[in-house]
Amino acid sequence: MFLTPRSNPTGVSFSPSVSCILYLVRILGIDWGEKRIGLAISEGNFAEPLRTVGSFEELVGIARDEKVEKIVLGLPEGKFEERVRGWSRRIEGELGVPVVLRSEVLTSRQVLQKSIEAGKPKKSRRDLDAQAAALLLQEFLDDNPNQS
Repeated sequence: MFLTPRSNPTGVSFSPSVSCILYLVRILGIDWGEKRIGLAISEGNFAEPLRTVGSFEELVGIARDEKVEKIVLGLPEGKFEERVRGWSRRIEGELGVPVVLRSEVLTSRQVLQKSIEAGKPKKSRRDLDAQAAALLLQEFLDDNPNQS
């Protein structure tokens, strides 16, 4: 995303002699699951849940549509760790963008617990995978403030 003085949403005024271009890197967060894949997108230094998809092909299409330049992929412990590492290599090959592996231990459980504590009904908890991806991505953005 490019912001110029004419498209400045902050309302900050610029001198006509000053040229300002701010470039925000689009980062996709992925919470991989056997049945569903949760996605989140960076908006500056903030992560927003995007949606849940069911296939690698859907994920690739969204990453291209969103013009993603980096991906943060949740890395589980245990029996799925090697499968997700393979997925990482496949994503890098397909999209040509760097993939950062980040521990996702307990992200889904944390999101579920927060939803229960907030009193959200079961129906509204359907998109927990995207929320888990947002939590994963937000932790990455908080730990790497110069990445966005």
